[in-house]
Amino acid sequence: MSILTSTSYHHAVSRVSRWCSWYTREVDVEVAATRRDELASDLYEHAIWADESGTTPRVAAREILSRALRGAPADLTWRHAQRRKVALADPTRFRRLRIEEAVSSLVLIAASAVLGWGLFVLTRIVLSTIAEQIRPGSATAITIAAFTALAACGLVLLLRPRTRVGGALVMVLPSFGLVHFGLFQLYSLSVTVGALTFTMPGWELASNSLIVGLGLFFTAAAIWWWPEHRTTPADTSTRLKTIGEMA
Repeated sequence: MSILTSTSYHHAVSRVSRWCSWYTREVDVEVAATRRDELASDLYEHAIWADESGTTPRVAAREILSRALRGAPADLTWRHAQRRKVALADPTRFRRLRIEEAVSSLVLIAASAVLGWGLFVLTRIVLSTIAEQIRPGSATAITIAAFTALAACGLVLLLRPRTRVGGALVMVLPSFGLVHFGLFQLYSLSVTVGALTFTMPGWELASNSLIVGLGLFFTAAAIWWWPEHRTTPADTSTRLKTIGEMA
């Protein structure tokens, strides 16, 4: 079997290509395209060489992944140099890119926290069910499980630029459901939550404020990303350049 047609080779190429797409993002479009073309050519030549030398597809795939791992520091150094050129050539665009990175990081952290809370509540429900403290399959437990699954879907959507608008909007629902129903469920399972409910007069106001805050946060993130979502990558680059000229 030729290495170029082997499953192992294509899996390795797919992983390396995803890495290349990640570290070439937010640099000059033409430079990034050239870098990806060079990688594709290099991977093709590696496969031809492996075929001629009698290397098996699995060994060739491991070699490709090993080379990518060893070359990762150099790739990141290249990315830093390219981004520095962008900063020097167009400071306004570079600042906007930095802001977008910060927004993306904050949204991912918030979404991860919501998902983590849902998983924590589900774990408590499972342990309490095993201990026969609550009956299995309660409506609240099923609701929390559904919202946790929805939060997981939202987080996955947030990881891709093309789908992060939808991911931010999806996260609005579990932000409400997991906080509201999660606290309601823990009221009967956790001594700490029960004590806080009785000892803190503003407990309900604080939980409602958290729900509203998370909902507004994810909605604002979707609005922030919406113009970019409606344009192609080339149009986005042009839009950023226009903003920089107007500033």
